Amino acid sequence: MTEQDLTKKILRDANQQAKDLITAAEQRAAEQVETVRAQAEVRRVAALEKGQADLAYRKTQQQRAHEVAQIKAQINEEQAWIERAFTTAREKLVHASDEEIKTIVDTFTKKYAHDGDKIIIAKNWGHAFPDLPTTDNIQGGIIIENQTYRLELDIDSILAELREPLAPTIAKMLGVL
Repeated sequence: MTEQDLTKKILRDANQQAKDLITAAEQRAAEQVETVRAQAEVRRVAALEKGQADLAYRKTQQQRAHEVAQIKAQINEEQAWIERAFTTAREKLVHASDEEIKTIVDTFTKKYAHDGDKIIIAKNWGHAFPDLPTTDNIQGGIIIENQTYRLELDIDSILAELREPLAPTIAKMLGVL
């Protein structure tokens, strides 16, 4: 082999090695680019899924908030109707007939009064019980007292006692439940 052939062979081998190195480098670069693209795609998909999950969560929270607001509005409406019913009942009790007053007094004296208790009637209800003492301290109702206690059952306390058990019935009758 001549020197010139040897030089050509060395150059050819060097060129081939250079091409092989370039090919290997390009392959590694392509693999790295593909790896980075795959990682970027995974992050993009994860971010998209998280964004969709966050959006779904926010929509659920907004729907729940809307439902809670509707329930609160309904409860407020029901309470307003019940309040109007009890306000009307209070006015009717203030101006109750003798028969109604006697029924109320009888019910609460049976429930709360004991032998020896003194019964005092509100002055505006006194016409139903002319023989009992009256008081201006309460508007409608009775006072039951003895030496150890005094129980004032005015209209407001009577209605307060009846409110909880009667509220659902009143709401049902008014068609708000």
